[in-house]
Amino acid sequence: MRFIFQQKKSFYQLKKVWLFLFVCLAFIFKAQVFYSTDPTYISFKTEKNNLITKYHFTYPDSSIINIHNYFPRNFLGNIGLPSPNYLLNYGTNDIGFTFYTPPYKNDMYSENQVNYYRTKGPYANLTGIAGSKKFQTFKMLFTHTYKRVNVAIKFSRYTSQGYYLKQQSYTNNFYLSSNYTTKRERFGYYFYILNNGNKNKENGGIKTDTLTELTMLQNKELFPVKLSNATRDNRELKVMFNPYFLLNKKDSSTKVNHFIQFKSAFASSSYQYKDESIASDNYYIITYLDTLRTNDSAHVRKFNNEINYTAVTTNSNFAFSVGYKNEINQVWQKADSVFLNQIATADLTFKKVLTHEENQIAKDLQKEIQTHFNFQYIVNGANKGNYKAENKTVLLLNRAKQRYLYLNLLAEDRSADYIYNYWVSNHFTWFNNGYRSQQQTQAILGFNLNKYLAASVFVQNINNYLYFDNVALPRQYAATISNLGATVNFTRVFFKHLGTSLEYRFQNTSNTTYVRLPKNQATAKLFYIGIFFKNNLQLQIGGQLQMYDSFYAYGYMPSTQAFYLQESYKTKPYPFLDVYLNARIRPVNFFLKIENALFGFTGTNYSLTQGYYQTDRAFRLGISWTFFD
Repeated sequence: MRFIFQQKKSFYQLKKVWLFLFVCLAFIFKAQVFYSTDPTYISFKTEKNNLITKYHFTYPDSSIINIHNYFPRNFLGNIGLPSPNYLLNYGTNDIGFTFYTPPYKNDMYSENQVNYYRTKGPYANLTGIAGSKKFQTFKMLFTHTYKRVNVAIKFSRYTSQGYYLKQQSYTNNFYLSSNYTTKRERFGYYFYILNNGNKNKENGGIKTDTLTELTMLQNKELFPVKLSNATRDNRELKVMFNPYFLLNKKDSSTKVNHFIQFKSAFASSSYQYKDESIASDNYYIITYLDTLRTNDSAHVRKFNNEINYTAVTTNSNFAFSVGYKNEINQVWQKADSVFLNQIATADLTFKKVLTHEENQIAKDLQKEIQTHFNFQYIVNGANKGNYKAENKTVLLLNRAKQRYLYLNLLAEDRSADYIYNYWVSNHFTWFNNGYRSQQQTQAILGFNLNKYLAASVFVQNINNYLYFDNVALPRQYAATISNLGATVNFTRVFFKHLGTSLEYRFQNTSNTTYVRLPKNQATAKLFYIGIFFKNNLQLQIGGQLQMYDSFYAYGYMPSTQAFYLQESYKTKPYPFLDVYLNARIRPVNFFLKIENALFGFTGTNYSLTQGYYQTDRAFRLGISWTFFD
């Protein structure tokens, strides 16, 4: 009866949502004055070596096939909580001192995600999402270019109560970026300020670790948890200013432009963990500093100053850059420490058109190769001898059909993060572990056959692998670990209305003792899509099924935010079914979604981390509105 009552309540809420939607959409066409269809209206590029990278046109995506996938899955069960890395991905951060990397990859803006824009006018996108358990999300992107000065603001705020006790999370992410160049391009700058705030309650997981058929349908807020009064607060602030100057005069005979650029950056990070009930909860075996409460904190400040010489050909087919960076890192964790590094950097980009075509239609068929090489080496300092070498190459085969082949290669030698060698807190303390630097190579080969089919293969080798053992202490494995991943993506609409999409990921590791991965992971979608009222309304109704292979999951340690090895819990395959409705009435997209629709019918195996479960059946509603005025 309780299950039936919950269903009736959900249908009542659904009626209210539909009423709200129709009221909102009734005012859309009166509120919207201008909507651009110019594919060159907005362009962007990501933060990196800014003078040797080009802007790319990025017209807002008009497809509605994936708008219901608003966030990647959080493997701890609630958005805004820490999440382990169960999926192999290419790439690493720049070398240099690293305190440690909090497991909030889905919930933080990184400097690699900062975009610089150029527009022909104002552009804004506003997104709001709401749903069960006080789930609320607001996202905003605004950018405008005025007299050659562009300003962009990206903001994300979300909160969710979660289904279990002490699972509340709060996330606020923000960055402001700006770029400018004079009319004669003799001077310009790039600038950004970035702020991340992630707060959440820590419950340590449910006390029984697993659910049963009898307890699964009970109110999850009545379940006892392992931590009754613990919280986590992570904050991060980054500021960067990058002015540049043209050294030569520009005229019709100029073939190469020479620049000098300066880059100064400041970053401040703080990590705080509080537990007011350590005596009664008995979660931690050892207490070093205070037997009644925990108030652990760590603060890190980083100062970077960099100077670069850059040469760029006037046709942008070749660019070269060489530079020097001085890095100062200050760490406070019960005591002060300072770490200095002096880093040499070099970049090289090259582009060549392999087949020349004269008319614009034929240019879509011309072949082009692009390559970018980056090298970083720490000449002196705490991480002396560390290096990173990376090459990214793209072979463009057909621009109109989005057909291209790419190969990325990476090799690095990177010192262990601070957390592996030194740590002082109320429950964990270790000094001078002396762990060696970790070496790894990565390669990814992939292709896009067209907008329907794509595939890639990823290979990774790691020496001196760093991890946390079954009591959450840092350890190092000296031998080589090899990881392999392969993905295939296929999306196609048949008979104009019936669509299907499949994403399959295969993963394998040479040592399952230390690396935990689901060997197979698949996401399948089946949907109906229709276009009505002279292309003014797009509608998609469908279902999405996602499954993960069985594997030994990680355990989670709240005090250090570390995911560690455990052998007592092994996940089982579970069909995560979402039923959704996506729609677009230009300039508005909206969706209705029921997550984990099979909850209560397919067993209790919907946990991907020991003691933490994915959501029960949950309702979500989202609206996204685009403005060009």
